[in-house]
Amino acid sequence: MNGTPELQQAVKIVDPTPYFRYLEERFGIPPSTFDGYVLVQPGRKKVYIVTADHRPPAHPRPRTVGLPFLRIYLKFPKLSTAAAQQFGHAATRNVIDADARQAEAFLTRRDFRVRPEQLTHCTGRGYVLVRYQGHTLGVGFLIPEEAGGRVESMLPRSWARDPASFSLTAP
Repeated sequence: MNGTPELQQAVKIVDPTPYFRYLEERFGIPPSTFDGYVLVQPGRKKVYIVTADHRPPAHPRPRTVGLPFLRIYLKFPKLSTAAAQQFGHAATRNVIDADARQAEAFLTRRDFRVRPEQLTHCTGRGYVLVRYQGHTLGVGFLIPEEAGGRVESMLPRSWARDPASFSLTAP
């Protein structure tokens, strides 16, 4: 699906094949997860995802449309936090199922240690999706080590919780 004529006039629609292939290889997210969506690229650094039937207004002309999807200027494309939360349920690999303490660290933008058994579905150094109780919290960066590994929280600063007042483990 190529999007509506209004969408085609508003933004550049891109071939999703390389991006969906990357997400399938890295996270096991099947391309069919994105059926009904198109990818648009309003600039050089990011690709956005929008429903194929979206009809942006002609006036005022939108600066962009859709949900930030991938940052493509990095060595490896990085799934946005919003996209990870929206589509992360479909991931089958490079997912860390965090416990409460790890999720708390992630949500306050602190690194956390992972146990070897949490790495059974990870392929190595790189981006991982962090889940807590079945909900994808966002994207982290896994650094494997001999006794497990370490995950750096990639949560946007503006989305992070204040560690002084946030707790998932407090009674």
